[in-house]
Amino acid sequence: MGWRQNRYNKKSAKKYGWEPHWFEATGFDDALAENIKDFQMRHDQEQDGLCGPVTYRLILSEREAVIDGIVEQSDLNENHIICGGQRVPVEWDKVQNLYDVGSLALPSDCYRSYKPGKRNIGMIITHFDVCLSAASCKRVLEKKGISSHFVIDNDGTICQMVDPQHSAWHAGRRVVNRASIGVDISNGYYTKYQSWYRRKGFGNRPVLEGVKVHGTTLKSCLGFYPVQIEAYKALVKALCSFYDIPLEMPMDEEGKVLRKVSKKVRGGKFKGIANHFHVTRGKIDTANLDWDKVLKELGD
Repeated sequence: MGWRQNRYNKKSAKKYGWEPHWFEATGFDDALAENIKDFQMRHDQEQDGLCGPVTYRLILSEREAVIDGIVEQSDLNENHIICGGQRVPVEWDKVQNLYDVGSLALPSDCYRSYKPGKRNIGMIITHFDVCLSAASCKRVLEKKGISSHFVIDNDGTICQMVDPQHSAWHAGRRVVNRASIGVDISNGYYTKYQSWYRRKGFGNRPVLEGVKVHGTTLKSCLGFYPVQIEAYKALVKALCSFYDIPLEMPMDEEGKVLRKVSKKVRGGKFKGIANHFHVTRGKIDTANLDWDKVLKELGD
């Protein structure tokens, strides 16, 4: 029956204009049929796994209700991200996963696909995007044909772009990409963008002086909104719990977070949380965060 369901759903999608992610699936396969059955069960319909005209009208109405604000997205989906096709709860009030209306999901040609459980994930690599918003970050990544798994917007919304079961192209080294999850935090970085943030109603970002990385002192730069840091910690805690990643970072001889390249991170052998500057001297993101404070708060 599976192949018949898949064939029917492909024709239905072409006719009505729906996509598998409407049912929290990634393709026209058995998983999609099962998710359609779950949807039909919740709406007291015959559970045949086929998106026929009645099922299509129901899913379309549900999505339009969210877009129009009639129904809150949180009423339909508790705050969660998608990891290996599974729902992973995140203790944060603003989460947009791959299947939510208006998601920032990246196309499959921006990352390398893996089957669930086929990646040995041991690291989280943190970036800033040098973009003014999460939506802008997504556009830039898609245009370049690269990716990151998550981006945290100016208001603290955690936006998922890729399922961590897949290898995103975010760290510049294949061995690191294979072993890690990429998390971007939206930040224009340069102080010239401060007026843009004020004009858009986000308020001033902290302006940082004397930030050091790779043995050099950076020019004045923009820091992060407190709500972004809180969102980042909530996301990291959820990911570390699900993938059994230690809440640890590369440390220097003084017991502080290392602010230069780490051989273990660069070789993909580190287990814990790291930054893009730990991978290469050519990157400074996210040196403009107080990582010793963040690491302490993650452990509290």
